[in-house]
Amino acid sequence: MRKTLIALSTAVLLGVPATAIAAPAPMVAQGTAVAGAVDGTTQVTAADRFREIRTGQAGRRTEATSIHDDWGVYTGGSAVTGQDAVQAAYSDLNVSGDTLYAPTMKAPGSCVELVTAYNGGAKQVWAWDWCVGVHVAKSVNIDSAFRATYVTSVNGHDSYHGKVEQTDASRNTWTSSLFNYQANRWDTLYTQSGADQSRDNRSWNIFEIYASGTTTAAYCTALGTRNIESSSYKIKLNGSWQAANTGNTSVLSNSSTANFLCPNLSRTVVHANDQWQVHR
Repeated sequence: MRKTLIALSTAVLLGVPATAIAAPAPMVAQGTAVAGAVDGTTQVTAADRFREIRTGQAGRRTEATSIHDDWGVYTGGSAVTGQDAVQAAYSDLNVSGDTLYAPTMKAPGSCVELVTAYNGGAKQVWAWDWCVGVHVAKSVNIDSAFRATYVTSVNGHDSYHGKVEQTDASRNTWTSSLFNYQANRWDTLYTQSGADQSRDNRSWNIFEIYASGTTTAAYCTALGTRNIESSSYKIKLNGSWQAANTGNTSVLSNSSTANFLCPNLSRTVVHANDQWQVHR
């Protein structure tokens, strides 16, 4: 399981002026499959690490310098039945030995986690299946085709609009979707039903790493000046979509490593709590 979460003061983090970013309005019903999506992933190592982290097996690793750190917005309670956010995505972010899952989001009880994953030079968006198999069920490369279809510019960097929503409460069915800017519609990435095996009853929209090193991890060097950002973050709470705020979410970290093996790393809530940034 995760380490004990350490609550961070939102007041301290509110050092950057709020930036209003309007997410696209809901369009036609989803149904078309995400272009370029395939079963599984080429990021086998990253998938294994993700499974270890999420199922509490990460502690079995023997590397003394290995860390698993995360920071971001969390929500408790089963009343959350959906998440919606505009997430940073970089086609040129090449992370080698470390693994960066950022942003990644999941609702409590959800069969699907929507993950932005960087490892081994691959850049992908995952639909992680938590109810059947506990694995990467679908993945799509963040490449030129993805950028042409699912990417918009936010604060000078590429971002995609993704959501995960419970679509059948009786079967606990969850559907992950990406907004197709080219066709002006939602495309379905993956749907699954069953019982959540994540052993965590919270929702999250976070920056997460699995890294090693003594002072500076490889992911940190690879990150450079890029800004990992989540904006226009909404949760479906008690059946109604609403912006994440200090009343329905908390900013938390599992970290005892002050700088995440990344000197000068900044973790900032830009607008409480529906927009955050992590950058050097």
